[in-house]
Amino acid sequence: MSLYSEIDLPHKVGAHIDWQESWVLIFRDRKSGCVGFLRTGAYPNQGITQTHWGMALPDGTRFRSHLLDRKMEPNDRTETSASSGTMKFSIPNMEYVRFEAHHKDAEADLRLYDFYSSQQWEMIGASQSHDGGGGEAHGHPESAGRVEGRVRIGDRVIDIENGIGYREHGFGPRVIGQKPEELFRSARAHFGTVGPELSYSVITMHDARGGFHKMGYVMCDGVRKKIKDLHTINYTLGDGFSVVGGMTIVKLENDELIRINVETVDGVVTSTHLNNGGIGSSSAGIEALSIPTWNGLDGICDFNMIDNAHRGQLPVSHLLRANAEDGLSQRATDMEWVMKESGLTRLI
Repeated sequence: MSLYSEIDLPHKVGAHIDWQESWVLIFRDRKSGCVGFLRTGAYPNQGITQTHWGMALPDGTRFRSHLLDRKMEPNDRTETSASSGTMKFSIPNMEYVRFEAHHKDAEADLRLYDFYSSQQWEMIGASQSHDGGGGEAHGHPESAGRVEGRVRIGDRVIDIENGIGYREHGFGPRVIGQKPEELFRSARAHFGTVGPELSYSVITMHDARGGFHKMGYVMCDGVRKKIKDLHTINYTLGDGFSVVGGMTIVKLENDELIRINVETVDGVVTSTHLNNGGIGSSSAGIEALSIPTWNGLDGICDFNMIDNAHRGQLPVSHLLRANAEDGLSQRATDMEWVMKESGLTRLI
């Protein structure tokens, strides 16, 4: 019996002009240390597709390429696949999830074999609906699994035999405010896995009106655990943006605590409609591709952060350990001494 179902496939497009659908894969190859973030999606009623793509190696070599305003083509959405020109998502024969991506500076062809069927967030505590579904179909099915395949960064080709990955899939209206007072203030989206023993997705969001919401899920050995409360703590550098690690502490319904420690390999700057934030797009956020640890196990997570307490719309700049450059680049800032002194020794 397949782990996959209609919830994982492209959905009927809603009527809202900002209705969107997207698929994300984060991955890590423990052997080479390569990490990556791949997102393909579309705003069908706006006639555009989107690619967000970033990968990095421990030595600082990294790649980033966003293509956010490509005109949709007739075959971009099928019953079992979605393409944004430079990236494609599919579920071949309902057996595994596949992400394919190509660029002159990089390539990826990855297969994710899930640990469990897709899970959706539950609202925690006094949180209210957070995504403005407006009565239209919307959701966020997610899962984690083992990764196989091949990636290329520049001239380096990496064959992945036993990697680890996490996927997410969002569909429904995604409205971006056009004025500062319409933009949400902050968000923490920490999703990842250390293997079949623990996978999770936990989110906190401080909205434009001042409300604070929490949502998510936790899977332990294939069993879903109910969350009572949670908090995420990010460590950031002096640019106010580059995440280098942190932790999330989850309190389960039985008051058991799960503490997930995080050390970030590299960060990929993302925004919805523009390359680096700005008017008409969401505030720039960071996909902090990271190594989570729990009970002696390690894996892959996105320690995503958007800090916008004053609801500004300017691009981020003077970044220390986050990538806002297109194509191949080399991280210039020497962080070894900082990591060593801070205790974040895994990344040295």
